[in-house]
Amino acid sequence: MKFLTIGLAHAKNRLSELVERVVKGEEITITRHDQPIAQLVPARRPGRGEATQAVEKIFNLRDRWQDRVAAAEIKEWKELGQP
Repeated sequence: MKFLTIGLAHAKNRLSELVERVVKGEEITITRHDQPIAQLVPARRPGRGEATQAVEKIFNLRDRWQDRVAAAEIKEWKELGQP
């Protein structure tokens, strides 16, 4: 994987090019006055294991809440994260 560091002013003028590089797997750090302020990294969808863990955490929270949340609501929250 390639890494690139670029100043904010240059990044603003080259955003489309930088996004294409990120799509190809590069990670880009944007700096202001030589200090890192942001990173462009390839987006990724959470895996099935991560989704399962998130749902388990929601169920655990539900069990601790005084006013219960319906399973249908939890399912709806989960589906909000689906494209």
